[in-house]
Amino acid sequence: MTLPVFSDAWAMACSLVLNQNSAYREAAATWEGALLLHMSPEPGGAEERRVFLDLWHGECRAARAAAPADETEARYVLTGSISSWRLVLTGRVPPLVAIMTGKLKLTKGSLAELIPYVSAAKELVITAASVESVFPDDA
Repeated sequence: MTLPVFSDAWAMACSLVLNQNSAYREAAATWEGALLLHMSPEPGGAEERRVFLDLWHGECRAARAAAPADETEARYVLTGSISSWRLVLTGRVPPLVAIMTGKLKLTKGSLAELIPYVSAAKELVITAASVESVFPDDA
């Protein structure tokens, strides 16, 4: 079944697969803090979408389409356009490179805190890419 990216069903599917990924569990063993992924709206196009991932010591404790209160709870917020998220979630651009080149913006949290978790971010993206999904602008 193909799921819309950044939907509630997509977030839950990512969580299930992520919790089975031993490489992620090892790379994120000391990760503490929830992550909110934000797909910004585009003029005349798709509406904004947000996903909340409660990540704790190599486990995704919760995953869902984000509610407004989730932004307050999240330690990190990453924002980008549909095209930027497509590049990252298909593995064409690593998450840290996307941040460093401005394709994704860290709008909450410290980049210095995230740098030790480059491997965890890579595994998170590989896992998300394994979930059969469709982007809002796919026809």
